[in-house]
Amino acid sequence: MKRIENSRILFMDSAPLIRLLEYHPDYYPIVSKVLDSVYERASKLVFSAVTLHLVAHRAYEKKNPVLARQYQEFFSRSRLVMTREVDFSIAAAAAEYRAEHHMTFEESLQLATAYHTGADTVLTENESWKDYLDVPVVTLQDLAE
Repeated sequence: MKRIENSRILFMDSAPLIRLLEYHPDYYPIVSKVLDSVYERASKLVFSAVTLHLVAHRAYEKKNPVLARQYQEFFSRSRLVMTREVDFSIAAAAAEYRAEHHMTFEESLQLATAYHTGADTVLTENESWKDYLDVPVVTLQDLAE
C-alpha cells in the first residue's frame, strides 16, 4: 500500500476493479484496501469510460441489468470517483500508444486516459505500463508482495 498512499489522483485500470467485483481470492482484499485508502484520504479515483463499458457489459451478459445500473451509479455518483470520457486528446494519444507499443484498443484508451487525467499513480495488472508512463505504475502483483 505504501506505493500508492501518497497518490492524490489514482487512475485505476479495469482489471483491478474487475478483480474486486469478482471477489478474486488473491486481489479482492488488496483492491478493497486501495479503495478504503482513497476514501480515507479523500483522494480522487479516476477511471476510463472503457472500464464502465467492461463491467456493465459483464453484468448485461449475465442478464443482470440491475447490476449494470448499479455500476453506472457507482461511476457517476460517487463523490471521489471521476470517469473520464474519451475525447479528442485521449483518442489521438491512444492511437499513438496503440501503434507504437502494439497494444489492444482498450489498453491504449486506458493508458491515454491515465495520462490525460493527470494521474500521479496508476494501478493496473499490466506490468508493461511501467515502460510507457512517467508516473508511478503499481501492479496488483506489486501490492501482493
